[in-house]
Amino acid sequence: MAAGDNRIRRFYLFRAATSFALWMPFWTLWAYENLDDLFLIAVVDAAFWATMIGLQIPAGLIGDKYGRKAALVLGEVLFALGVLTFGLSTEFWQYVVSNMIWATGVCFMVSGDTPFVYDTLVELKRENEFTVVMLTATVVMFAGNAAACAIGGFIVEWSGRLDLPLIIASLIALVGSLTVFMLKEPKVERKREFSYTAHFGVGLKQVITSKAIVILILFQIVIEIGIYVMAFFRSIYMNEDLSLGYLEIGILFASFLAVAAIVIRMARRIEGVLGEKRSLVFMYGVILISFVIVFLVRHPVAIMTQYPIYLVAGIQAPIISGYINRRVDSEHRSTVMAIAAFTFTSLLVVIEVGFGYMASAWGLVESIMAMTLMTIPLAVFLLLQWSKEVDRERERGAGVDAI
Repeated sequence: MAAGDNRIRRFYLFRAATSFALWMPFWTLWAYENLDDLFLIAVVDAAFWATMIGLQIPAGLIGDKYGRKAALVLGEVLFALGVLTFGLSTEFWQYVVSNMIWATGVCFMVSGDTPFVYDTLVELKRENEFTVVMLTATVVMFAGNAAACAIGGFIVEWSGRLDLPLIIASLIALVGSLTVFMLKEPKVERKREFSYTAHFGVGLKQVITSKAIVILILFQIVIEIGIYVMAFFRSIYMNEDLSLGYLEIGILFASFLAVAAIVIRMARRIEGVLGEKRSLVFMYGVILISFVIVFLVRHPVAIMTQYPIYLVAGIQAPIISGYINRRVDSEHRSTVMAIAAFTFTSLLVVIEVGFGYMASAWGLVESIMAMTLMTIPLAVFLLLQWSKEVDRERERGAGVDAI
């Protein structure tokens, strides 16, 4: 057994224990059942992301100062509390408050998760394995969620209650959070700036002075907004537009995740064959084609488009985070990832509320297509700039694969 293998396996166990999301197919349906308005549920979700705008960077700074485990423990507990209160909510403001608690937990989870893995691998002198480890962790997460979605479908079918998966899942998440204590804090030397402001300033400078990091952050935002908008409205699309029942929705969600868990194991090979330039083109192309089919095909067979969307959802974070992490020093890794998340959430708050308004006025599928068309010019521009930047790094002897 290679040195450090047990530490990586413990992280996989942590991911499995905290990834049993019974609520995944039903949380938006639960809010929609009580609010009956696409715009209002978009505003509810925007409260989640608005909270992340205010707390993501402080959470990243805390993760850099007090360690990755501290961020993960706090994040998991708040996450479980947020899921529970969401399941107990029935009014607009109750959903808003519960989503703010939920978001606070996610802020700390994001700030501790990938930096914990990367710093652990740096300590073990195995940082070149980051993408493989994160892809495996994603497979574990998807497999756990696949089982949870199927079970959640049976729970709703049996009980007739859309809130029950949320309540049960929150208790499971709370117990699962105890697995954080099995993890060992990575011993990687991180220089401490005089103050949070100084530390943030250095992290921000690393972002704005690196064209490659700016491009990667913006491109990931384009991908993630498309993925997230579909994820948020997917259950409503399946139930309202495709007339699928709750049990069918739960089982289909399970199948999406199961197929993605199998296919994303090939992501390392795909990335290796395509290289940094074409990997990004591949991900955007898959999302673009899938969304066009959703618009053109108004039949239950269109549900097949969700499989490739889930594939990209699974591979984009490990691949793009790996590209970013290799260009950032350890002492600012959490802060830089927090800046990336802050930029994403800031844009998503505006885009999601606008999308909810369009969906109420024009229809869900029509709004998805409109959003897709709006992303094309920016995506093409970023892909062209990324291609040039990878070539420049190769010329400077940066050792970046530019296949």
